[in-house]
Amino acid sequence: MKRILGILVLGLFLSGNVHSEAVELDNKTSLYQMIDKEKTGIKLNWGPEKKKPKYEVILPKNSPLLISDYNSIWGASGGRRTWDGDYTKHEGVDFYVKPGEPIIAANDGKVVLTMIDECAGPLLTVSHIGNRYASYLHLGKLLVKKGDKVVRGQIIAEAGKEIFSKCGGGIPHLHFQINKEKPCKTCWGSWVFTGTKGNYNPHKYWTGGKGKPECFIKGKEYPKKKLTLPIVCKNL
Repeated sequence: MKRILGILVLGLFLSGNVHSEAVELDNKTSLYQMIDKEKTGIKLNWGPEKKKPKYEVILPKNSPLLISDYNSIWGASGGRRTWDGDYTKHEGVDFYVKPGEPIIAANDGKVVLTMIDECAGPLLTVSHIGNRYASYLHLGKLLVKKGDKVVRGQIIAEAGKEIFSKCGGGIPHLHFQINKEKPCKTCWGSWVFTGTKGNYNPHKYWTGGKGKPECFIKGKEYPKKKLTLPIVCKNL
């Protein structure tokens, strides 16, 4: 039976409600065991990466699992990422969510796109303060429409079910990415929400600092141009 390979660094910060823990997995069974045990605050590594991540990720201890990081060559369920038969890298971050769980706005902004994509499924893009065009993919029910204004922490959608499409499949999760420009009016298919200029590393824009996402807490003040986690953290 395959095993969990190892546990990396554990660091404690200030109030104790933030830590960094990474777990290396070599099979999907280990992931499902972590989900069954309702593990939180952990970043999963499915294998060696071609390039070392630019930022060390420090998750809140009650954050949902980060199952595929930005620029990773590994998919949310552990397989090698491909697109049209070619190997590729991840353009966002994937957090494990159960179908129907709330997806929340990472900052104030305006909904500039809602659509059902043949690969990504239901999705929406929000123009957040600071010209951050954030796309939320693999959704279920959309709770906002194009043109709606949203505020940080507002529930904007429900998480979708397990993903099966001609572009791949896998465990339920939220894919969250920051595009360099607004949706492309003249593009087709999956290029509509991404635009043509690519994307930014989301870890650059968290309210806690680079690589340090924070859970949204109602009533707490955050830097106006920075992003909180787009999923609801667990009550521990």
